[in-house]
Amino acid sequence: MTLIKLQRPEGTRDYLPEVAEKKRYIEDKLHNLFKGWGYEEIITPTFEFYDILSAGTEGLQTKMYNFFDRKGQILALRPEMTASIARVAATKLKDSPLPLRLSYQSNVFRYTSPRAGQYREFYQAGVELLGITSPMGDAEVIAMAAKAFEESGLKNFKIDIGDVDYFTGIMKAAKLEEEEQIAIRQALSQRNVVELEKLLTETELTEKQKEAILSVQELRGRVEVIEKAKDLVDNQESLESLINLEEVYRNLELLGVSEYICIDLSVVRNFNYYTGIVFEGYTKDLGYTICGGGRYDRLVSKFGYSVPATGFAIGIDRLLLSLEKQDYNFPLIKDKILVLIDPAYKEEGFALAEELRGKDKQVEIEIFNRELEDVIEYIDSKGLELKVVGEELEAKVKTLVGGKE
Repeated sequence: MTLIKLQRPEGTRDYLPEVAEKKRYIEDKLHNLFKGWGYEEIITPTFEFYDILSAGTEGLQTKMYNFFDRKGQILALRPEMTASIARVAATKLKDSPLPLRLSYQSNVFRYTSPRAGQYREFYQAGVELLGITSPMGDAEVIAMAAKAFEESGLKNFKIDIGDVDYFTGIMKAAKLEEEEQIAIRQALSQRNVVELEKLLTETELTEKQKEAILSVQELRGRVEVIEKAKDLVDNQESLESLINLEEVYRNLELLGVSEYICIDLSVVRNFNYYTGIVFEGYTKDLGYTICGGGRYDRLVSKFGYSVPATGFAIGIDRLLLSLEKQDYNFPLIKDKILVLIDPAYKEEGFALAEELRGKDKQVEIEIFNRELEDVIEYIDSKGLELKVVGEELEAKVKTLVGGKE
């Protein structure tokens, strides 16, 4: 085997024991939070038919890992979870009472340029709420995103919320072609002001409509932002989106998370399937978002089930990186024990190990048949407490340790 085959593919990572334990700690926190809000976990395949994932993830096709099976069918590794859950809802849960509250934790794959906190295989945890169109549904998932950060121990985070219907209302009023709308939305999501101004110049939008789009980058804050935005638009769809956004914000105040919320109408997300409220969560520790989500009322109908939906996903790797940058003190298992057993006392030694495990201790049994000096060196290197079973053996250990002291 050549050396290069012993290396990881670019964009993947190994989670060594301490990092893996931190990751599991965060995942457990999020799982318990989702469960507490009534969200039931589902697990979907790592790969699906390319057509299924492609239909549900417009804009991600070029980042998907595709391959053929032995029947010549095109399969793909999932680039995110929303499309897979939409498929399950439309095929397996169509007759379930609404609303459907579903959660997941999984690995996803995207062929992108790797950088800190961004891998080609990464982990997400999230929820999807199906069957609700009311502002209360949007408020619930946004509040859960805030609570997820709070429960994880993250500090100094914010969640920016916007509404894509504000822009689509303007663009529909001007009867822009779909391609023009998509291009403007992408420039907005990438905050590419130069490209945005160029695109708007090439459209039939009025000066007031152009101003309504360009000025949103300055409209950022609390509910007063909505009143200012109302003065910039005169089409019904945009006005209704602002009224809806205000009601979502009021609900977030009542849910006790408004301190984390910032209204930002420039947030539009880069997936075309979003149809209303969208949001992104971040901290100042990272230069990119940690979570994102929003309403996608037309996506599930692509799979034959017309039901509104909203949800979000948190990037576990990014959350972990941000917590580490904030020097978060992970409560990792500290009670780690090595049980050293005299062969004549195996029954007692095994019973002691079981008793300690029953008290949530992490217990190893010495099975390496090492010299006592090597055992002492081992527990020192791993920070283990030593329990000895057998009087003669215990005396030898005391003599050895005493001699060292």
